[in-house]
Amino acid sequence: MYRISTCLLALLIISVPLVSTISAQTADDDDREIRRHYSLYFENFKNQNYRDALHWLVWILYNAPDGYKRYTDVNFRRAIETFQALANEEEDAAKKRAWLDSALVHFDRVIPVLSELEVEIDPFIWTRNKGRFIQTNINELADLRSEMIAAYRSSYEMDPQRIDPYYLDVIVSDLYQGGDIGATLNFLRELRDKRGDEESIEGLIHKYFVVIPPDEQIAFLEEQYEADPDNAELVTQLFGLYQQEAYREEMLGLADKILSMEPTAATLRLLTRMYVEDGDNERAIELFEQMRALPDVEILAQDYYNIGLAYQDMESFREARDHFRLAIDTDPEFQPARVAIPNLYSTAVASCGVADREQAAVFWLIADEYSRIGDQEGVNRMATAYPTAEDIFYVTRWNADESTQASYTCRGMTISGTTTVRQRR
Repeated sequence: MYRISTCLLALLIISVPLVSTISAQTADDDDREIRRHYSLYFENFKNQNYRDALHWLVWILYNAPDGYKRYTDVNFRRAIETFQALANEEEDAAKKRAWLDSALVHFDRVIPVLSELEVEIDPFIWTRNKGRFIQTNINELADLRSEMIAAYRSSYEMDPQRIDPYYLDVIVSDLYQGGDIGATLNFLRELRDKRGDEESIEGLIHKYFVVIPPDEQIAFLEEQYEADPDNAELVTQLFGLYQQEAYREEMLGLADKILSMEPTAATLRLLTRMYVEDGDNERAIELFEQMRALPDVEILAQDYYNIGLAYQDMESFREARDHFRLAIDTDPEFQPARVAIPNLYSTAVASCGVADREQAAVFWLIADEYSRIGDQEGVNRMATAYPTAEDIFYVTRWNADESTQASYTCRGMTISGTTTVRQRR
């Protein structure tokens, strides 16, 4: 679509004859005519005599637009520079606008004209530069802001990897300032998918995500999910936002859907922990085993510990201890698992009870475990349940402050070892 610029460009074109209209000229004559106009415009252009160059340059644009035997877009580039320079010289707003509109005419012409002549040009550069031209002159071209955004968006669609993050920021800003939160979020997520590994793009995405309230993001995604419940990308995005904002019930509501979509180890780990916390132990164990079956997955001490808690809650005490020990083997500094073992023993004894004096020796063993982890409060609690002086008297192999062997079994778990005989406090 060509612009009308107070007839300025039209007058310039009408004032010069076009080669194609002079049928009597030979090919050699045409070539000499083109060479003459090219030389006249180029000498003036080179010396920055833009007004003197313009007459001859416009003639070239319509008679030898491919650069006169150079087969490039050089003439169009020089035309844009010329129109910009002439606009910069103008004090009169209408004339300044006329020069800028004339430049935009050639932004619109260059791709179709040179493509028809089979001249190799870069549509990405020309489309992006049109947007940049409007932005540079936005005070005079404020009514063309939408064209600027369209140019940047078109260049992005031509080559998403090539466009500079600056122009992407302009696009996102326009969407956000226009109040189209849905389109803003869609574009940001598209950028994350295409170029999220770039630091500058990650910074751009973060810049807008922190100002768009999470509840608006969630509402937008929920609306999309309702319309397309089998869209794996939507489910993943929504689940991630629920996690970020601690929407626990909503996360669990999506659990079956996300588990049907080849979930990652991170997702399985998260849901395993949540099911343990909710007491859904069998589901937690099932997901843990699913995670462990994934190729190249690293099982963390926390993972073993969580499953140990699940087995403990089910009173599968031996399996619980096995997993607490695996947690310690994985990370000897993982203190929750070290604390969990004497706590597990206390739970087991409370569940199975103490049948006789000799079984009461288990409290010495548990106190030893608490002592090893530096939990004096745990030691003191056990001390209130130690065998009494009478118990020690009747068990002939027990002698105060001497070592003895002790063993206790509850629901398949045996607690045994060497301990020290001491009296209840």
